[in-house]
Amino acid sequence: MPLKEKLWDVVVIGGGPAGLSAAMVLSRSRRSVLVLDEGRQRNRRSQGLHNFLTRDGILPLDFLALAHEELSRYPVSFVKSRAVKATKDYKRFVITDDSGKDHVAKRILLATGVTDNIPSIPGMEELWGCAVFHCPFCDGFECKETHVGLYSHRHNGFGMAIALSHLSKKVSLFTDGAFYLKPAQKEQLSKKGIEVYTRKIARLIHTSETLQGVELTDGRKISCTSMFTNHGLQVNRTLLDQLGCRSTKKGAAITNRRQQTNIPGVYVAGDASIDMHFVVVASAEGVKAAVAIHNDLIQEENQEAMKVKDQ
Repeated sequence: MPLKEKLWDVVVIGGGPAGLSAAMVLSRSRRSVLVLDEGRQRNRRSQGLHNFLTRDGILPLDFLALAHEELSRYPVSFVKSRAVKATKDYKRFVITDDSGKDHVAKRILLATGVTDNIPSIPGMEELWGCAVFHCPFCDGFECKETHVGLYSHRHNGFGMAIALSHLSKKVSLFTDGAFYLKPAQKEQLSKKGIEVYTRKIARLIHTSETLQGVELTDGRKISCTSMFTNHGLQVNRTLLDQLGCRSTKKGAAITNRRQQTNIPGVYVAGDASIDMHFVVVASAEGVKAAVAIHNDLIQEENQEAMKVKDQ
């Protein structure tokens, strides 16, 4: 272990709701905390954060600004960088950032989140977060009673289309050339008034951040003003793999109820774990992890003190 580096009680990797909530709890418990964050939060392009009491509708960047303002009261340190490597050396962890600097810690909290798979359809990237969304719970209410589109090529979009019909009476399912619907599903969608388009999509029709419709490869133009996708995501799991953390088949970290992984000293909170992907849930997991880490460190410190006493 490089002795010249400061030994932190905890290095938190990821400065979203999970990581920042953990940093507050740990700092208030008088732990030395370093937060490594590259500033690429999943919801950074969203037009509003929802389902978080007292903060409903706040812009994600404003939410983070408030969080940093509150954390400025405590001795939390921040480094804007991406952690590229994490190794365990006996009871200590060495985290290397993208500038080549090492950070050494007694415990590590991974709040690295996920990355959405944005369909490679012209217009999807440009409208992501303002007219194209991935979560009906997060953004569906704002689209109520409009013409809602659902892009679902990789996965069967039946269930999500039915869910969207509770938000709007006008829903269209675009499979982009996929033919996965069963006859019974087609019948039920038809009864709900949900139109299904299996032709491949040429592009999304839009001006600036406003969606106007979908153009199919046969030239048809289907009007809709918002779009949801059912295209999956990728867990940001490079560090999880390097440390040997167990995960589900979909790549989410497996933790116990205290957010501990199978690797002693490694904790995971937020979207990279197996729970729901809500800001409020991520924050709660960060708090749970912080309490567990603090108690874990207390136990280790007591054990070390007992060893010294016995010598």
